[in-house]
Amino acid sequence: MVNQERELILRPSAGTLLESMRDIGYSFDSALADILDNSISASAGRVEILNGLDAENQPYMAIVDDGHGMGAEELTAAMRHGSKSPLASREEGDLGRFGLGLKTASFSQCRRLTVVSRKDGEAHGRRWDLDRVVEADEWLLQRLDAHEIEELPGIESLPPTGTLVLWQALDRLDSEDPSPARLSVALNELFAEARRHLALTFHRYIRPEPFDVDLAPIEISINGYPIEAADPFALHMSPTSDSHEVARLKAGDSQITAQAFTLPHHSRLTPTQLEKMALGSTLAETQGLYIYRAKRLISGGTWLGLGKRSEMSKLLRVRVDVPTSLDSFWGVDVRKSRIRPPSAVRSRLRPLVERMTQSAKRPYTYRGRKQVQDATLPMWDRIEERGHIRYVINRTHPLIEGIRSVDEDFSKVESILAVIEASLPLEAMFSDVGSHPQDVRQNDLDEMELEQLLLAYMDVLAPNSDRLPGIIYNQIKGAAPFKDDKRVRDLVEKYREIDDQ
Repeated sequence: MVNQERELILRPSAGTLLESMRDIGYSFDSALADILDNSISASAGRVEILNGLDAENQPYMAIVDDGHGMGAEELTAAMRHGSKSPLASREEGDLGRFGLGLKTASFSQCRRLTVVSRKDGEAHGRRWDLDRVVEADEWLLQRLDAHEIEELPGIESLPPTGTLVLWQALDRLDSEDPSPARLSVALNELFAEARRHLALTFHRYIRPEPFDVDLAPIEISINGYPIEAADPFALHMSPTSDSHEVARLKAGDSQITAQAFTLPHHSRLTPTQLEKMALGSTLAETQGLYIYRAKRLISGGTWLGLGKRSEMSKLLRVRVDVPTSLDSFWGVDVRKSRIRPPSAVRSRLRPLVERMTQSAKRPYTYRGRKQVQDATLPMWDRIEERGHIRYVINRTHPLIEGIRSVDEDFSKVESILAVIEASLPLEAMFSDVGSHPQDVRQNDLDEMELEQLLLAYMDVLAPNSDRLPGIIYNQIKGAAPFKDDKRVRDLVEKYREIDDQ
């Protein structure tokens, strides 16, 4: 009941408000994902994304699903801005939030939004035309007749039960040339990037994880080409990741679950596997928390202030599942692309992240210890003292000892070694290994170089002998650069008889 003496009804300008809402912050990727949320919430098993030129030779984008569809009244309600309160409770698998996504996401990319839905043998169409709304400065939702529906691009793909969302008048394509052909090219370029985004955002729907027993796979395609699910936790590749123990945190009457995964070391992966695992970036930049709302990725590759990115933790990714019942506490924004954990949850997550981070360092610390313990002739020593770490050339290495034995004035050699140690390009090495680990390798030795180096080792370790004790041979073949080189034994046997006894 309105108190007319004290209260005034002040409606917003329809045209001004809708124009302003276009700049709420959606990217093309996030807008497209927001439309797919509706298809998934409608229990769709197949979602087809189409783009091309419409009857007016202008680019369009359509999303067609085989979800439960909507009747006339349902469709009209769905086209209302703020169709459902964010304070209202939602079903566990409902990906909606504010009742704004369909409209705000669409208007961020186009000026004409048309939705057609089929249910119980009937098709109904509704349209928001922003130019018409601005002209009348009124909330004018258009009702489409059967003929208009039949003329829509993409309508032939609409199944007997399902929904078509159509974007036309795409006025925000990044194209200096307004010709239809160039606009179409610009749209296709956007879809090339969007494919990767959708593959990650909906990867648990496209290819459910072993623990997602309640999810049925959904096929999502772009112009007939299915989107392959990303695999951020390396659960579907071989070698697979190391799974940590599942942690459960109570938040009111709801529960948050977190599980860390230590990815396989890059040395165990093929270049193709490493590229897929880097998710279009680098391992260092994609470490961190991956937060899911109703199993849809909201935020990924960030520590949200609970930890710091480091080279030692670049293999760590932590899956955090947040139920929709905690939306208001976690600050999920209208685009469903940002999330803010409440302070109570942050305080409980921080020590959990710290423990997970320490555990994730094992592949590196283990590899380091193993190199020191197993390398029989290490050229470098790792020295840790007074809180600092440095690497020095091993002065007891047989080749160094060999030089010492023939050069009484070893001080010159010592000076050269000191210069080599001091001029190690550690920052460049750290950056290269962090961003492109499989591209970093020293030059391979040709057979003559390898043979000369082997002779140097044998002359120092077994001088004036035609025989090479097996223990010394094992030391040589286990040292860099001979390790795993199949040519070593044949070259050694050219000069020494290996005593394997």
